[in-house]
Amino acid sequence: MEEKVKEIVSTFIKLPAEQIGPATPIDRRAVKSSIMLHRMYAKLAEAGLVITDYASIKIFGDLQGNGSATALSTPDIQYAPPAAAETSDEPLTMGIDIESVNSLPQTADFRRDEFYKQNFTPQEMAWCILQPEPVESFAGLFAVKEALIKADNSLREKPFNQIAIGRSPQGRPLYPGFTLSIAHSNGTAVAVAARAAANAGNTPTLTGPSTILSLWHAK
Repeated sequence: MEEKVKEIVSTFIKLPAEQIGPATPIDRRAVKSSIMLHRMYAKLAEAGLVITDYASIKIFGDLQGNGSATALSTPDIQYAPPAAAETSDEPLTMGIDIESVNSLPQTADFRRDEFYKQNFTPQEMAWCILQPEPVESFAGLFAVKEALIKADNSLREKPFNQIAIGRSPQGRPLYPGFTLSIAHSNGTAVAVAARAAANAGNTPTLTGPSTILSLWHAK
């Protein structure tokens, strides 16, 4: 099993399998992309090693004792509960993320692909599949989840398929306590998540130039 794991990791960190040891970095910096990191763990899950707490894995040795052979289930979540507000003296906390659409894996069935099952709820998958460019829409959702984590580090402990992005009747992306914005251009998805700090309430009031944060993209 260890050799199979090394072969998979090798593909993503661009290092020969025989050179991978317990101290070899395999975190976000080693893989170079958030999406590629999640793709690596999806491949590991397909091989029987399921890791749910990606943030705790920094080096190859950390994989030992952190995985299970139990298939990772995708919860049927309608909407995520409000995240705990962070304490800050700043009037606004926000996160931003940019992802390449081409980084997402191609598949004939999004609902069966391990990467998509690990990172999106059934409702999110249904939304994206119905869009003109499903992979572009998935990239936008992935980016906004990354932006949420950057705005609220407590979400880092949650699997991506438990950070559920809702939709307004008009298609606006929603997450409790945050203003979200998703946009796409030339094969790139960008997302912003903004929230007022604890001493200013859970919903930011945006005026002047900051109103750009309230923009949204339907995809």
